[in-house]
Amino acid sequence: MLTLRQQLLSYRQQNKALPAFNIDTFEIYQAVELAVKETMMPCLVQLSAGEDDFIQAERLFLLAKKARIEGLPIYLNMDHGRNLKRLESLIRLGFDMVHFDGSNDDLRSNLSLSQFFISRVHQVNPDAMVEAEFNHIQSVDGPHPSSNLTDPQQAQDFVSKTGCDLLAVSVGNLHGVPQSGIEKINLPLLQQINQAIPDTYLTLHGGSGIDSSQISQAIKTGIVKININTDLRLKFKHSLADNLSAVSSEKIYDYFQPLVLDLKNLVISKLREFAPSV
Repeated sequence: MLTLRQQLLSYRQQNKALPAFNIDTFEIYQAVELAVKETMMPCLVQLSAGEDDFIQAERLFLLAKKARIEGLPIYLNMDHGRNLKRLESLIRLGFDMVHFDGSNDDLRSNLSLSQFFISRVHQVNPDAMVEAEFNHIQSVDGPHPSSNLTDPQQAQDFVSKTGCDLLAVSVGNLHGVPQSGIEKINLPLLQQINQAIPDTYLTLHGGSGIDSSQISQAIKTGIVKININTDLRLKFKHSLADNLSAVSSEKIYDYFQPLVLDLKNLVISKLREFAPSV
């Protein structure tokens, strides 16, 4: 099995992107594993801090380890991590990458912490990768100032000083799914960022709710990892509500088995959308 670094390089050369699925529940992980088993297409599974509190990343690690023993290309990431000790512990455990999000700090503090942490990770495990972020990526229900978009020259300076492997860019993407309309990616800006830091992997947060044609163009313009979370949560909620109405049983798995299949189909659609056959 390829390392994550090798997989990302291969995908970038093929104009493909790796989906990164947030794991809120065991059923979502089940769906991802079933989808990967059916397609043999690689992906990342990841947790935010809240999901880590609920599930514990060590449990997800063991599930992914079992899948990899079986030959399934499932990689591990901690998403939007801010606790450096926690992130380092996961690298030592065997996570393929972590995302250090210092975007809530001022740029000078973010630079300093990112430099220190990324150097530390690369010493601990040269194969491990670190994603960084300096433009705080907004949510759909918050303000969206144009000043928050990633400046290509600032990105170049940040990457050169920190040595990050991946950079989360802010190019019109938002966390969540908007109630009306769709998110619109600033593709010319993304192209400028890609030209400024051609050797850095660019990541797209808030992949849920973005039009497929925009996703396709973003991948061709340098995006190599796309986060999917809200789409999974919405599918989970809607499928469970339908099953609770339609199924009469004391067996909990009678409600969750069809839900897992619904989620699996969604995961397969993302795997194929982000990495179309050529």
